[in-house]
Amino acid sequence: MKYLGIFIALFFLVTAVQASHNSDHPLSSDDWNGVMEKVTLLEGAGLMPTLLPVILSNRDALQLTDEQVNAFRAWRKNNYTRMVDVMNDIIGKTVEFRVDSLRPGITGDQLLAFQSEIQALQIELLKIKLSCRELIMTTFTDEQWDNFAFIISDNPRLASLMPQMDVKESKPVN
Repeated sequence: MKYLGIFIALFFLVTAVQASHNSDHPLSSDDWNGVMEKVTLLEGAGLMPTLLPVILSNRDALQLTDEQVNAFRAWRKNNYTRMVDVMNDIIGKTVEFRVDSLRPGITGDQLLAFQSEIQALQIELLKIKLSCRELIMTTFTDEQWDNFAFIISDNPRLASLMPQMDVKESKPVN
């Protein structure tokens, strides 16, 4: 029950985040920082970490070019709303699934179908995040990867991922 309360609280918080910006206008840097603080709460809705907020908030330390910043902002403008909507749906359906799983009238087949819906949303979210990953992988230089590793060293969740890979050897060749 403790987790159900957490999920419900996150669901309502996320709904408020979603409502805060539904226009086609690009967010200002301050607006984006405020929204991304809340999106970070949704991070558990996907398997892949959300890297764009870290990258854009550290663009000077990463020595991003104007072209890179513009490309990341364009990605954000084109994908932000859908990404948050999908995260909201995942959290909402997860809460609903947990509640339904305790209802006597729900069959196992219904729960399996419901789980399939959640997994389809997770795949959709992953595809959105993969499009951002592709942009990062194709634009970051070796120096920017080194700077990124340094920047995330203060973020335990992200920093724990870096030792698992050798960025220079793993980076796709263009």
